[in-house]
Amino acid sequence: MKKTIYDIAEELGVAPSTVSKALNNSGGISERMKKRVVDYANKVRYFPNSNASKLKTKTSYTIGVIYSENLGIGLEHHYFSSILQAFKAYVERRGYEISFVITNLGNREMTYLEYCAQKNIDGVFIVTSTATNPNLKELIDSDVACITTDLYHDHLYTVISDNELGAKLAVDHFVDLNHTKIGHIRGSKFSIAGNERYEGYLDAMRRHGLNIDKRFIVTADYYSYESGYQAARKLMALNALPTAIFCASDQIALGAMKAFQEAGIRVPQDISIIGFDDIDFVKYLSPKLTTIRQDTKQIGETAAKKLLIMIDSDKELEEMQIKIPVKLIERESTIKQDK
Repeated sequence: MKKTIYDIAEELGVAPSTVSKALNNSGGISERMKKRVVDYANKVRYFPNSNASKLKTKTSYTIGVIYSENLGIGLEHHYFSSILQAFKAYVERRGYEISFVITNLGNREMTYLEYCAQKNIDGVFIVTSTATNPNLKELIDSDVACITTDLYHDHLYTVISDNELGAKLAVDHFVDLNHTKIGHIRGSKFSIAGNERYEGYLDAMRRHGLNIDKRFIVTADYYSYESGYQAARKLMALNALPTAIFCASDQIALGAMKAFQEAGIRVPQDISIIGFDDIDFVKYLSPKLTTIRQDTKQIGETAAKKLLIMIDSDKELEEMQIKIPVKLIERESTIKQDK
């Protein structure tokens, strides 16, 4: 049978308030007593009751952040770090602090939901994760307010770039420059954004009546420079190359450009390239990268606003998916193709 605070208090011969203070790292008790209670709680594997209909008894002014490394994307990635910074700045201006949701606290294994219960988290921003994660599903199905930026799931609110629009803008730009042999280095098939950009590419190619040559579609394992480099090497192993390539991220585009450069293939004279993200330094490259700009500030702030609405009013939002517009930024990595 699951232990309660009252069980632990009785077994240790202390008041329930003492146990509560120790487990919540509050003041009013000695460090020796705190250690005694925590050690005992670890021993008997005590967790707060995460199955109660309501986890929170009061507002803690703490927002949880879930970041799960599953797509080879680090928090140093411009896209996610920029979104998180905008989100953090917005909630902090309204008196909230950020806490990363973890599954191991003081060598005690716990689920996302148990962590949120223990820390009395008001709401959670899911930065990256996978829909198949059972811990995530348990949290989403609970009473904790949740919002995300890179995931679709039943009962989960999502703020995300209009990825299909971005892909269509890229293909349209190539067509305006007379390109007809347009390839695509797509993102991971496990990535929502990667799949949407791929579908947008296919739709735009069909709309323009262009041949979709499957040889010219290569999957990058991760949104990384190295994955882009290896994807370009695969394309160069073919007997022919497209005249233009839409890449699923700027990092992929940079890796591809390096591979082409090493092989003596000039960008944009021999092959035009468009990325996706508009990370800071691509405008300083030679050639400067044409790309699809994501409004990370608007994504982060919109996610923060919507999450605080759910926390403050305890109401559901009207829109399950909020798509933020993107725009094409034309620079030097694309050039008009002779007819």
